[in-house]
Amino acid sequence: MRSLTLFLAGLASAANVSEIPSWARPKFPVSTIDNDGTHAGRYDVRKTMVWLDEENPENLNSYCYFYWVTTTCGRKFHTMLAPNFFRGATTGIFRVEDMDNLTSTGATTFAPGTGSTEFLNFQSEIQNLTSPRGGDNFTDVHISADYAGVKMDVQMTPTGKNLYIGGAGGVTISPKTGTDANQNDYSTLIPGYSWYWGNPTLKLEGTITVDGEELEIDADESRGYFERQWGEFGIAGGHYGYWLYLSNGILVHGWVVGPTLEQPFGYPAWATIWHPNGIHEVLEVDNTTKGLNAWKSEASGNNYFQDVELNMSQRNASFNIHQVIKNGEISPLPGTQGYNISEAYAQGDGIWEGKPVTFYGHLEQLSYW
Repeated sequence: MRSLTLFLAGLASAANVSEIPSWARPKFPVSTIDNDGTHAGRYDVRKTMVWLDEENPENLNSYCYFYWVTTTCGRKFHTMLAPNFFRGATTGIFRVEDMDNLTSTGATTFAPGTGSTEFLNFQSEIQNLTSPRGGDNFTDVHISADYAGVKMDVQMTPTGKNLYIGGAGGVTISPKTGTDANQNDYSTLIPGYSWYWGNPTLKLEGTITVDGEELEIDADESRGYFERQWGEFGIAGGHYGYWLYLSNGILVHGWVVGPTLEQPFGYPAWATIWHPNGIHEVLEVDNTTKGLNAWKSEASGNNYFQDVELNMSQRNASFNIHQVIKNGEISPLPGTQGYNISEAYAQGDGIWEGKPVTFYGHLEQLSYW
């Protein structure tokens, strides 16, 4: 009953856009190999930034960025840019949500492009992701994009401790073994073949252009999240994933793989907990977790959830994740190639270790249900 009460309260509060919280970035020093958690027995993940893996074009090779942007004039936008190398081409996810008037635009696409194995230098007509030659490909990164109404020019600086998914950043998510696409077979695919890590407290400097007007990003009142995925990510059943910044400073990030309308939960299902001091936890997600308020896209016919009830009894935690703009689906523009996926701003409330918290973040859904 407590969970239901919290859930209903979350819907009421999250739906009220006037209550969108501050997105101010906590003040941490610039991330370096000596202070970001690498020395806790972890691989130097900077080395993954220029891996192209041309021999395995089906493998995921992704640079994913979420931004919670407050401009110097006080407007708020949630955006996503995701340059990828996949199937021998560059791909992209472009999304911007105007949190003042609850409108959105964006698209997915496959497009010609190039990369480099010497330094971070992702180039295409619609997006560029670069870092100076001779640097570490991580500390000084610039991205520019102009596609489907999403136009940004951002300089990014990682700060604080990195997030290492699964605790170490080397994970394997459902590699394909024969006909079973959800079997982790470590006799043929060792842990660490897939790298999954990020930085939760990016400093953002630059601009976002909306309706032809270039707006300056307020670096102190905005924050970004960077995520690098490289390797075998054979997710056959779809998923919903979540990135939640709790009001107590903790980040909750996790996946539920293979949900359906009839059974809105699936496996594997886990959460990596990032504490600002660098402590990591990996928790099971309870099977009482479920997607709620399903709706069907008229454009694709795919089903999505507007709400997720996320439960983790190991930490006496429960969260009511509400996707503020219901239609988060992004699709290819007419006459182009791409795919359908939902990427959207989310917020809500819940409990952590039995204490009330609020949060904001992002909800992703790849629907095969």
